[in-house]
Amino acid sequence: MEKNPWLHSKEYLVGPFVRLARPEVVEMLAMAGYDFAVLDLEHGGAVNMNDVYSLILAAENRGIKLMARIPGNNETYIKWLLDLGISGLQIPHIKTADDARRAVSYAKFHPLGERGLCRFVRAAEFSNIPREDYVRNANTGSVIILQIEGVEGAGNIDEISAIDGVDIIFVGPYDLSQSMGLTGQIWHPDVVKEITRIIDVCKRRGILTGVFTDTPEGIRHWSSLGVKYLNYRIDTEMFLDFARKSKAEIQSFLNG
Repeated sequence: MEKNPWLHSKEYLVGPFVRLARPEVVEMLAMAGYDFAVLDLEHGGAVNMNDVYSLILAAENRGIKLMARIPGNNETYIKWLLDLGISGLQIPHIKTADDARRAVSYAKFHPLGERGLCRFVRAAEFSNIPREDYVRNANTGSVIILQIEGVEGAGNIDEISAIDGVDIIFVGPYDLSQSMGLTGQIWHPDVVKEITRIIDVCKRRGILTGVFTDTPEGIRHWSSLGVKYLNYRIDTEMFLDFARKSKAEIQSFLNG
């Protein structure tokens, strides 16, 4: 399958999760130079479907790709978000090749899948894009990222990575560490070894990989192994980190 050209526009693609459902946040991430941002619809209800339209508009206005991590391998979420014009989807907790096939089926039009077709949605410019052009370009236009987050998915990575229509295989290290009985120990040698194995399998398949990391050291490590899609930090954590450092700096002057 032809791939979205954005995936090959840079050596590395870097972007954070977004849990603050404000267009200003998306705009500022674009101004800071990030390549993408990922709306978090999975954890804690930080972003809901009513927020997404304005966030997509902000991303398009500032030239940043906007992805969404959805709550599960759910046809409704996949269809709604793609119809709305989201740049890509991160689909969590993929465990088997059948899970991967189902995700692709929901996300891609024939011949790759069976995504429900309506040419009057925003992604088709409400029918302004000719029907043939919309159908022809939609499969390439959306980026489909499957998240491997447990030992079952990791064990089936050969079969999962062979499914046509998948753009990126993404590893969630925190959930993987938990599944391995090493909860939160994302740099434990066994966890690192398993993530590295997944990356190596995907390399042999010619499929791009992604990883979440919340430290510069993580960026350095995973990029050195050829990970392309680097999901770095979370907007709320970034703000809290900045606020703490600013407060400490102020306090040092006050304590003078």
